[in-house]
Amino acid sequence: MTYQFFGLRLDTDFTYRIIRESEDDMDIFLDVGYRCLDLNASDSKMFHSRIQFPYVRSMILRIAKDSSIMTVHVMRDVDLMSAFANFEIDFSHSTISIKNEKEKVLFDRIFDPF
Repeated sequence: MTYQFFGLRLDTDFTYRIIRESEDDMDIFLDVGYRCLDLNASDSKMFHSRIQFPYVRSMILRIAKDSSIMTVHVMRDVDLMSAFANFEIDFSHSTISIKNEKEKVLFDRIFDPF
């Protein structure tokens, strides 16, 4: 199912909840249940195909309300203090797809066709 938040189009089959919202940004929490996270990096100029994070419990997507930049916090547990990695994504002209593929989470940026 696809959801929209301040310019972000999020296509996910995971349950999410908004855990914080301010004038500047919003935090969206996704529980991915200790799965391996495969981040598609094939459109990167640095990485060949993917970046993999094993044994991920949850993610927080922090969306800036006035830009198209999102920070993704990858966590071992449900609280932000358990984050072991984070990265930024420009989600302009695209949909962010976070899908359950059995024991994996497939994280992809799909560019709009127009």
